[in-house]
Amino acid sequence: MEENLSETVRLAPETTDEISQNTAVNTETIPKPRRSRRVLKIVLLSLAALLGGYLAWSAYRVWLTPDGRIQQIYLVPRDAAVILHSSEPIADWKRFTESAPWKTLGRAESLADIAETISGLEKTLNQNRLLSGIVGRRDLMISLHRTRSTNWDFLALVDMKKISKMRALKNQLETVGELAGMSVTEREYKGIKITEMRDPDTRDVLHVAFIDNHLAVSYSGTLLQAAIDEREDPAIGLDPAFIDAERAVAGKGLCRVWINYERLPGLLSLWISSPGRWFDAFCSSMDFAGLALGVGLERIEVDGVSILGEDPDPYTAALISSGKAPVKAHTIMPARTAFYANVGFGDPATFVSELERVLASGDPAAYDGYQKTRAQIEKYFDISLTDDFLGWMSGEIAFAELEPGLLGREGEFILAVRAGDIKKARESMALIEKRVRGRTPIRVEAVDYNGYEINYVELKGFFRLFFGGLFSRFETPYYTYVDDYVVFSNRSSSLLSMVEDHRQGNLLTGDEGFRRAFSRTEGSSTVFAWLDTRRFWPLLQPMMTADTWGDMQKNREIVWSFPSMTLQIVASRNTSLDLTVDYLPWEERPEAVEDTLPEMDSTEADAADDAMNEEADSERELMSELKRFHVEQFEGNVLREFYGSGSLRSESEVKGGRRHGRYREFYEDGALLLRGKYSAGRPRGTWKYYTPDGKFERKERF
Repeated sequence: MEENLSETVRLAPETTDEISQNTAVNTETIPKPRRSRRVLKIVLLSLAALLGGYLAWSAYRVWLTPDGRIQQIYLVPRDAAVILHSSEPIADWKRFTESAPWKTLGRAESLADIAETISGLEKTLNQNRLLSGIVGRRDLMISLHRTRSTNWDFLALVDMKKISKMRALKNQLETVGELAGMSVTEREYKGIKITEMRDPDTRDVLHVAFIDNHLAVSYSGTLLQAAIDEREDPAIGLDPAFIDAERAVAGKGLCRVWINYERLPGLLSLWISSPGRWFDAFCSSMDFAGLALGVGLERIEVDGVSILGEDPDPYTAALISSGKAPVKAHTIMPARTAFYANVGFGDPATFVSELERVLASGDPAAYDGYQKTRAQIEKYFDISLTDDFLGWMSGEIAFAELEPGLLGREGEFILAVRAGDIKKARESMALIEKRVRGRTPIRVEAVDYNGYEINYVELKGFFRLFFGGLFSRFETPYYTYVDDYVVFSNRSSSLLSMVEDHRQGNLLTGDEGFRRAFSRTEGSSTVFAWLDTRRFWPLLQPMMTADTWGDMQKNREIVWSFPSMTLQIVASRNTSLDLTVDYLPWEERPEAVEDTLPEMDSTEADAADDAMNEEADSERELMSELKRFHVEQFEGNVLREFYGSGSLRSESEVKGGRRHGRYREFYEDGALLLRGKYSAGRPRGTWKYYTPDGKFERKERF
């Protein structure tokens, strides 16, 4: 109370000056008789009385009249996607902006304007103790909204408490706007005055209003009006899911962040064109998340809870209700993993039981469809999905997206299912493969590559039945066995590259960044996900809008300064959610400079050259062995090579690991460059060459 009273008193001198000036103007017209001293005394007493009356009236108005206060959250429009809250906005912002991660982020063009604006505001507040006292320790809430199909905006609410009743403070808004060089107008909406300050250069309009005890600010007049409407019929603040999320993080972290899952996809679509099925399924299943934000020297962290909605996606609901499992699949994943996600539950039987329960109670039509599809698969292939497909699984299923491997030019996808009993898994998969082959014309024989058996089986409908569309890429997969896992892939080349990484010991467990991130998590999860920013970079473009990708390209070194992100979700009554973004400033690596080595005699030099050549030959032999195996076993003895853009560069028949037969080479746009023949790896016969526009150019005889 003393602090607020002092703020009230500080406003008085301005009023005193105004009264004094008015009085001075009046006294100039009064003659100056001998009674001038008495007149001056009367004037001074009058001024004192007026000032005392003003202070008494102000104190009465501020401290004794009813407050008419309303909770901040009741003014947040219901279409808010993200809500941030701070009880000490100036101190919290200072801590955030002084952190190393923000100093890097602040260099990005897309954030430069925001950083400059807030920095200017911070400077103004630091120079003005009155304003700093008014704003610095008051609740600030900022909500983010998608306002149009291509734009977003914010609404800021500052709880002014009793000071909001001081008319002098409200009247200063127009003066502040004019001093800032803005044109100021006023309008009224539902009895509340809205001050509009238009920037003459940008034509942006800042809308400001006092709504009960809150100062509301936004560049969107529609949002400000929505806040006034919400006052009469609040939605978010009365939502039980939000109340649970708010209670879970109250008073924690640098600030609090709440996510409205219903609105989050719409906001993110302004920057991300395709976030993926997993994200969509999760958002459609959750109501609100309550998170506490923390910033350190090496990472940005948010942790809190995510509240399950009333009508969740059946597969997500079943997963959340089925517990968690140890995360172990990274022990077989390649070191070139760009994205790794792990789904865990108590056991498959529990998961399927929960899925059937949710479907039966929430969507009878979907449940009937599920039962019909399951019965058709079991009857057609004469198998039991419970015993022969789910029976060998434990509670861990992992998915990985990889950088291109030795045989690839595109991203690769791996699905690993941990077996409770690997022997039973082999027997069950052999039975399924046998029954599937008996019903389909496809004949792909199992092949052995250095002790790894590469198999192929059509599992159309199997994964989709139990796991929805999350693993739709693996309807017709190749598969093998690695340690305690049955490993599937959409392409034979991806599986072979993964097997070769495993043989060579090039595994994710050897990645220092992954080890550091994983060490901070619980050993068991319902959902665990890890993303390597630099490896995932080439795979990002299809997910982003053109503008977002352009911005990211300009700020690549900033994005790469956050090398990894880790998400962990552990199911419980209020599902816990932890997200960590690691920070490590990116520095462009200098081009390799040839070291100056000491002189060696001819014998030493010859020995070193022989050792280097032997190593290079074995490396080439390893590459050719893998490629030859793939071409002969899976590509019909046709070797295809590609440009960096992905277009076909050449195509040749092979025999015995050498080019033998027809050969064609293409320009990058697909036009034919030449055609000829090989025999045992050497050109033979007549080769014909063509210009880029398709005209015959010349021929050559071999």
